[in-house]
Amino acid sequence: MTSARSRFAGLLFTASFLLSFTGNAKALPAFARKYGLRCSACHEAWPMLNYFGQKFKDNGYQLMNDRDSPVWQNPSYWPVTFRMTPFWHRESTDKVSYDTTGGGAALKRLSFSGFDYGGLDILSAGTLEKNISFQIIPASDELGSFHIEAVNARLDNLFHSPWLNFKLGKFELDNIVSEKRGLTLSASGGGYNLYHFIPVGDGNIFGQLGDNQIGVEWLGHSANDRTRLSVAVLSSTDGNPDLPYGSNSYSTFITGSHAFNVGKLGTDRIGFYAMLGEAATSFLTSGGVPIANSGTGNKGFSREGFVGLFYFGKLDFQVVTQHGSDSPWFGAGFGNPIDDPTAPKWCIR
Repeated sequence: MTSARSRFAGLLFTASFLLSFTGNAKALPAFARKYGLRCSACHEAWPMLNYFGQKFKDNGYQLMNDRDSPVWQNPSYWPVTFRMTPFWHRESTDKVSYDTTGGGAALKRLSFSGFDYGGLDILSAGTLEKNISFQIIPASDELGSFHIEAVNARLDNLFHSPWLNFKLGKFELDNIVSEKRGLTLSASGGGYNLYHFIPVGDGNIFGQLGDNQIGVEWLGHSANDRTRLSVAVLSSTDGNPDLPYGSNSYSTFITGSHAFNVGKLGTDRIGFYAMLGEAATSFLTSGGVPIANSGTGNKGFSREGFVGLFYFGKLDFQVVTQHGSDSPWFGAGFGNPIDDPTAPKWCIR
C-alpha cells in the first residue's frame, strides 16, 4: 500500500511539474490556420485581444491583404473551433444564509473546491468574400442547454472607407473592456457585475451591457485603428428573440475611444460609452397572465461611463466607470413580467 501511494504521489508530482511549463492558452485556431500566424499575434493572453487583434477584429477578421479572400484558403480549411475548459477551482461565498438546528437562520462563509468543466462554445467566424464577414456561436452551459450566443453578418470598408462598416444580427456590444474575454475560470464571477447591475426592486433588465444584443451597428475607425466610433440601434429585449416584451421599444449604444503609444509601456486606450433606451412597463393580459409581444407604456433608462486600458510593460489595468438612471416605473419593479411572474403588473385588459 505504501509503495502504491508513493508511485501515485510521484506521478502526480511529475504531471504537475510538466503542466507548469505549458504555454498560455491559445486563441481561435481557425484564424491561425488560415493566415499561418501564431495565436499570440492577436492575443496578449487568450482570450484577451492585443492592439493588433483588435484591429484584425475591426477589419472584419481580415489582415487587409490578398489572403482575406476565400479563394486563397485550402479546401480543407474549416472555420470552426470548439471551446470547452476543464479546470480545478476553489470558490468562497460570504454571508450565505442557512437554517440552524434551533429553527432560526444564520450567516456563514461557504467554501468548496474540486475538478470541474465549463460550458461549450462552438465558434465559427470569418469571411464569405472580401469585406463580407460573419460570426455564429451556438453555445451551451455545462449541463448541455443550448442557445445562440451570437449570429451576425457584416459588410466592411464600404466605398473603400474604414469608417463605413455595418453589422446586423445578435452581437456583443462594442465594449472596449469585454467580459466575453475575461481571464477567470470562476463559475460565479466570470461576468462583470458592473455590466449587469440591477438595484433591488428594479425591474429593468434591458440595460445589461454584458449581454449580447440584437440590432444593427455602424462601426468606423481610422486606418491604423487608433480612433474608433460605433453606434448600435437595438431592440429592447436584452438579446432575447421573438420580441417577447414589446415590438416598439428600442435602445441605442454609442461608444468611442482613442489609442496612443506610450513607448516601451505599450499602447493605451481611453474611451467612453453610453446606452440610452426605453422599454415596456405594461402588458395586455389573458386570464391575468401577461401576453408576450404586447408591451407598451415605454419608459426610459440610460447607462454611461468611461473606460481605459493602461499598460505598464506586461502588466495592464482595465478601468471601467458607470453611471445609470432608470425611470421610477422600473424602480417600482415594472418591466419584466414575462420572465418574472412576481413582478408588479400595470396591465391593460
